[in-house]
Amino acid sequence: QAAVAAAKSDLMALYDESQAVVATVGASLGENLASAKNLLLAEHNATQAAVAAAHADAAEGLSAAKSDLLAEHNRTQEAVATAGASLGGDIASAKNHLLAEHNATQAAVAAAHADAAEGLSAAKSDLLAEHNRTQE
Repeated sequence: QAAVAAAKSDLMALYDESQAVVATVGASLGENLASAKNLLLAEHNATQAAVAAAHADAAEGLSAAKSDLLAEHNRTQEAVATAGASLGGDIASAKNHLLAEHNATQAAVAAAHADAAEGLSAAKSDLLAEHNRTQE
């Protein structure tokens, strides 16, 4: 009877001791989990902040690149407009020069025709006079 009571008492003491160990391990595990959770949350927040900063930098870079491209586009448009105006002026000048040359050629041809007609008329008169003399 006494041995059973002693064994039961030892078992109860072991049980109480194991319960205390379980409670201590459970508390320690709970603390470790809470600490790990806090570390992960802090890392998550830092990552989110870094991503937000990277996005802001990228957006700023894209905006600057867009502004640069727009300025280059505007300069190109101005250069094209200037070249087009210059080319238009060159074409108009060439057209005017060719028209003046054409008019001068037309005038020279008309003068040559008039001279030829006058010469033919004089030759005709001379031949007619010679013919008349020959007839007489």
